[in-house]
Amino acid sequence: MQTFTKDRVIILPHAETYRDLYNVSFDEVLQTLNKPELHVGLPDDRFTNEKTVREKKIYIYYYQTYPMQAKKDELLAIVDFVGISEEDNGK
Repeated sequence: MQTFTKDRVIILPHAETYRDLYNVSFDEVLQTLNKPELHVGLPDDRFTNEKTVREKKIYIYYYQTYPMQAKKDELLAIVDFVGISEEDNGK
């Protein structure tokens, strides 16, 4: 699975709005992209990753593409959606 760095992740403006609304840090986005608990390819060429961080499940929908000037196997993640669901911890 591809590992993304800060300079290889682009968050689209509408996804940035949700990221801010749900108080998801950029580091949490990177964690969810790079070490997901669940990774699924969707039929519309997107991918979705899920990871639980700080008692919330983070959902990231993203596309993968090659940058204009890329090294071998270097991809960009273009984040299209950031969402969460709160963990109830049995309450």
